[in-house]
Amino acid sequence: MGLAVWMRVAWRATALVVWTTSLFAIRLLVKTATPLSPAFDEWGRRLLLRIWASGAAAIIRMRFRISGAAPKPPYFLVTNHLSYLDIVMLSRTSGCVFVSRADVRQLPFLGFLAAMMNTIFINRESMRDTKRVNEQIAFAMDRGYGVHIFAESRISQDAQVHPFKPPLLEPAVQRGCPVHYAAISYRTPESAPRAHDVIVWRDDETLPQNMLRVLALPASEGIIAYGDAPIAGTERKALANALYHAVQDRFTPVG
Repeated sequence: MGLAVWMRVAWRATALVVWTTSLFAIRLLVKTATPLSPAFDEWGRRLLLRIWASGAAAIIRMRFRISGAAPKPPYFLVTNHLSYLDIVMLSRTSGCVFVSRADVRQLPFLGFLAAMMNTIFINRESMRDTKRVNEQIAFAMDRGYGVHIFAESRISQDAQVHPFKPPLLEPAVQRGCPVHYAAISYRTPESAPRAHDVIVWRDDETLPQNMLRVLALPASEGIIAYGDAPIAGTERKALANALYHAVQDRFTPVG
């Protein structure tokens, strides 16, 4: 990378840290109101999440192409998974509570921020943890939250949509709650490296390595297509399959 690109990366990284730290300092203040008004805490959490995502996207020059309407809480939402930038798009459009891998909680700074946003953490290596997480999802929905899961359970390594895993759909099935869905994709300018090669976070890259490449991009476009109507089901495997095909139908190939 040339000097101009390194300067772009340094400015963006600094701006993201300052922006994120400032917004989450406000979040800590809002969270003190939780014992008095859980509804106020949830309203403040969603608002700050959307403001943060809008600012973060502006800093890295990622514009949004949104089709369909994001659901209103309480809801259950599933999408495919390509990058940690998915969180920026979902935060901006839906302000959801995320279900995330347990190891994210251990990340310096980022783990603390995720916990402050009421993230539900799951140990993907333990089948026993599914029951606990499903109970937390149900509790969050009962409190009026919108809950999101990456239904493939991991980042797609080939930038395609893969079959959805059914276990975490149990709360929706038990409550007879229709599940909303959306398809996520990305594009980069013609003069830039392809989103398929840069934005998709692959297993052979560390998080800092991938973030460096993303911050070096001149610009990018995040694409999110929400479904027209949620899908209901009485059996989680069949529901997972129906949601998978619905997301696949709305998926735009990664550019």
